[in-house]
Amino acid sequence: MREKGEQDRFRRLTEVKVVVDHNKAVPRCGRCPYHHPDFKYRRCLYATCPYGKPDADVFRKKPLRTDKYSGGGDMSA
Repeated sequence: MREKGEQDRFRRLTEVKVVVDHNKAVPRCGRCPYHHPDFKYRRCLYATCPYGKPDADVFRKKPLRTDKYSGGGDMSA
């Protein structure tokens, strides 16, 4: 079993920190490094935009018919 210090060290190494310069102009979603047009229900990697855009810009009003992550195949095999 791992020691508490090892777990904390591993947890700190795996944390993803989003660094955003709020002094710059907010990029359009298509040019943002977190933009993912293939997600079915949202356009951004994060549930809230790291640049502070409203949630209406993150989540889709109507989901895509298909996406490459859900598989879309028959699950009864």
